[in-house]
Amino acid sequence: MESAYDSAKAYTFPMATNQTTLFDSRKYRGVLPQTYRVTPPAADHTVLQTLPAYRAYLEGGSYSKYTPADFCSDVNKFGLYIKDKPLRDIHTVDIQRWIGELKKSMTAKTISRKCSALTNYFAWLEEQNVLSTNPIQAIRYVRVTSPLPDILFENECQHLLTTASANPRTYLLVLLLLETGLKKAELLTLRRTHFDFSNKYAPELWVKHTGRQVWKDRKLKLPLEIASVFADYVEQYTITDVLFPYTPRFVELLLADTAKQAKLQKKVTAGILRDTFVVRSLKRGAKLEDVLQKIGLSESTWEDARTKYTKLASGSL
Repeated sequence: MESAYDSAKAYTFPMATNQTTLFDSRKYRGVLPQTYRVTPPAADHTVLQTLPAYRAYLEGGSYSKYTPADFCSDVNKFGLYIKDKPLRDIHTVDIQRWIGELKKSMTAKTISRKCSALTNYFAWLEEQNVLSTNPIQAIRYVRVTSPLPDILFENECQHLLTTASANPRTYLLVLLLLETGLKKAELLTLRRTHFDFSNKYAPELWVKHTGRQVWKDRKLKLPLEIASVFADYVEQYTITDVLFPYTPRFVELLLADTAKQAKLQKKVTAGILRDTFVVRSLKRGAKLEDVLQKIGLSESTWEDARTKYTKLASGSL
């Protein structure tokens, strides 16, 4: 059938027992010893001194593979703030002051996540009989849940695609967002070489990252119709390397203008199309965990995502 475009991520640690610092990346990078007997936490230890044992606890439990790194990163930040203060001397006011510092530069949702990590950390210290009182217990923080987005229904998706098909740039843009759930930042790093059209019946896209985000690298299947619009767009706009050499604002303006032309009453953004992709996939029978992996979402955020998308998918699409 023609498309609209065709028609228009006990435990041993790789560290030495007699090390002078916890994580000396210059000394141990790439040449770490094979075993390390983790020292149990004690009341006279600092937060940073307990991190190896805490990570061992997380990795030996029923947590996702991303939770140890995510929780330890947040606890590490608190440890850097509290410096050399022993665990037995940490009080509620210390945590309140730390939260106060976070509020200067972070959103309520980010702070809520960090408090969750710290709550888990101090609960672990209690289980280990390191602390007689839990300093974070007296702190009430609200778990922040973002409001549900106003996603597109199926008929609205089709109206948007039909309107976008008048131009290969807008059609390729909308197709990629609706059929892959890419983040806008990922979209803007795509290069021509990331697309594999060697099998015309199974086109694929490599989503590539650098640095600490390489765990998000993934290969995605593409709809068959994308091959022709990709070729037309590359030729018409003389694209030689970066697929969308535009600013984030320009991309959002393209989407908004296309939505206006399609006479949609809803706001259309890259984020809305990403959420719409997830719900459409669920409606088509995909498992939520598979879809969340497909969009490169960290497992540390799956709990919130599961609540969000289950609610969104419970209506009619």
